[in-house]
Formats: sequence, structure tokens, C-alpha cells
Amino acid sequence: MYILSDIEDKKIVIVDLLSEKNKLFWDITQKSIKKYVKLWKKILFITNKKWYSSSTICADCWYIPKCKNCDIPIAKYVHKNEFIYMCPICKTIYENNWVCQKCWWTNIKEIWIWTYKLAWFLSDMFAITPKVLENTDINSKAKIEKTKKILENEKYIISTSILSTESKYFNPDLIIFFNADIWLSIPDFNVWEKHFLFLYEFMKKYKTSNFIIQTFNANNYVYKNILKFDLQWFWNKELEYRRQFNYPPYSEIALIMYKSEIEERLYLKISKLESELKYLIETQKYEITIFSTPPLVYKKFWKYHYNIVLKWENLKSFLDIVVDKLKIKEKWFQIDWLPNNII
Repeated sequence: MYILSDIEDKKIVIVDLLSEKNKLFWDITQKSIKKYVKLWKKILFITNKKWYSSSTICADCWYIPKCKNCDIPIAKYVHKNEFIYMCPICKTIYENNWVCQKCWWTNIKEIWIWTYKLAWFLSDMFAITPKVLENTDINSKAKIEKTKKILENEKYIISTSILSTESKYFNPDLIIFFNADIWLSIPDFNVWEKHFLFLYEFMKKYKTSNFIIQTFNANNYVYKNILKFDLQWFWNKELEYRRQFNYPPYSEIALIMYKSEIEERLYLKISKLESELKYLIETQKYEITIFSTPPLVYKKFWKYHYNIVLKWENLKSFLDIVVDKLKIKEKWFQIDWLPNNII
């Protein structure tokens, strides 16, 4: 199933991946790639992540190997034409072991497909050799000049977000967003806004390109609005959602964060402070929403992390009282007022 829209002389296709199982590319995506390759047209493939795949899983017991230092699956990378397994956060390298460490079977599968594995699939399926571009390709003047030459000479590029700004060196005829909406599953108040603006600005800058967006959430209003290409319509829907749950700009948000190498200490500290905050809120008769939650990555660099989230329309005045009365900064708590996210 797909939805086609013609906006400002460009075609936007929303592909519903839920209707197609066990396929890397939906039929219309495959046909479009074959067509553009045959016509010698330029194609830009956008993925969410670099690396080869984000993690592995045992297909027998569903065990996912994680880093011993960070609460995150071990990712598969390509380094000097060899596969390595490494933590994306602390960069610890693990053995290339295709045996499950829990049930000892060898039925190991890869979860999600990112830049380098996508390049392998494209080569195998369409007999093309796309060039993979990453952030490290533009972190120096010499690399930028090299990347410019690549963009001038290559017809097929795989990238994450470094080409979100229109380049005079590479003007693709077709842009494909591969697994576009993986970030929509993140439990944060502004993920829809970020995702919509990413797509909207991309389409606005690449004015002469056609677009294919592969998604598992075709009914989300982000994609319904992309077909309209109407920024004001999106903001109306987004503000309606934020008003309903009292998110900014209808309230202020603050995070009080704590981290410790000892998990029990972490819970004791967070639990005690949360009780003190609730007592202070009650005695001062504030109508503040408060709850504690782990961040998206619970453990990073050997330390466990936990957050207390506060939400109210005038939170700064309350935080001043908290700092003064509870001395939280002296107890190694950190405050993030008006954070960009709450995860």
C-alpha cells in the first residue's frame, strides 16, 4: 500500500511497510530504483544510523547482547573491510562471536539495517555501488574537499543527515527515506516535531527531487501533513497535542538527574529526593506534575542514570526554592531547565 501526492512539481510517495512483510524495499521502491538506475539518474538514500546494523538477536531465545558498560545493544560496524562488534557509546570492542551467550545456539540474526548493510543490499539487488557518507567525512577541510569531489562524481549516495542541507555538488533526482520513522517510537514530547521538520526542510531544500518515504506509521499525522506540505497545518495539530498533555509551550519542563556506579545508591537517592520534592510541592500548594523515570539509555560509561521530571507553567520559581532548601547541587544532582528532550 502506498499514498502518492504531487506538491510543488514534486512527487511524494508514502509507503506503508506494514502491508509488506520480510521485504527490504517495497515493490514501488524497487521499481523506482530500477527505473532511475536505467535512466542513469542520481539517487540519495537516507538512513537513520551509520554502522552496519544496530544490534543482533538470537532467533531461538531472543537474547540481545548488550555492552557490559552501557545499557545498549552491541552494534555491528565495518572497519577496514572487516566486521567488528562495538558499543556505540563507550566504543568497547567485543569478539565476533556468532554463538548466543545465553542458549549457545548459532541462529543469530541482525536487527535493523544501516548504511553499510544497505549498500551491500543495493549492490546485490540492483548491481549498483553506492558511496556511503558519514559525519566523519566532513570533520576537516581536507575531508570536505574530498567529499565534494565524491558528490560531483557519484550517482548513488547513502547518508544519514549530513546532506540535509542542499548541496550544489549533488542534486538527486530521487530521495528515498529508508525506515524513516524509527525515532517516532521514542517516548518524548517533541519527536513528531523533530521528525516532521527534518522531512519538511529536506523536501524544501531539494526542490527538484522526488521522494519515497518508507514507514511503519503511515497514518501518523506527520506523514499526513507531509503529503499536504503545509507547515501551519502541522503546527496546529502539534499544538493541539501539546495542549492536551500540558507540554511546552503550555508548561515548562525541568529534569533533575542523578547518576551512580551503584544501582542501589541511585534508587535510594532518587526516591528520597522525589519524596522531598512532593512534600515541598504539597506544602507550597503548587500544582506541579512530578514523576521519576530512567532515560532512554539507563547505563552509560559504567554509571546508572535516572531522572525526575517536573512540569508546570512557572517552574523556574519553584526550582529556585528547591536549590535553596534541598541543596540538591551539593548532593551531586544536576538540573536541566527547559531541556530539548526528557529522555
